[in-house]
Amino acid sequence: MNPPPQDPLAVLRRTFPGWYIDHDASLGRWIAMRYRPLTTQEHKAGAKYFLQRACPDRLTTALTDQAELTRRTRTSGS
Repeated sequence: MNPPPQDPLAVLRRTFPGWYIDHDASLGRWIAMRYRPLTTQEHKAGAKYFLQRACPDRLTTALTDQAELTRRTRTSGS
């Protein structure tokens, strides 16, 4: 028996707690905005404060990329 499908919005919010995440059904867009401002180092490295994508899978990919960029920025000591 397969488990019931999970709500993608709830999964995104649970997976990326540092972001405000929502879905605008009228525009068909998935959005994410950081709860905290970017550091100078994150900004210089290309991190984004706001993201929007057409589907939850693409937003997941973008948020995962941002998490990795932030991790690398913090561990580089710059």
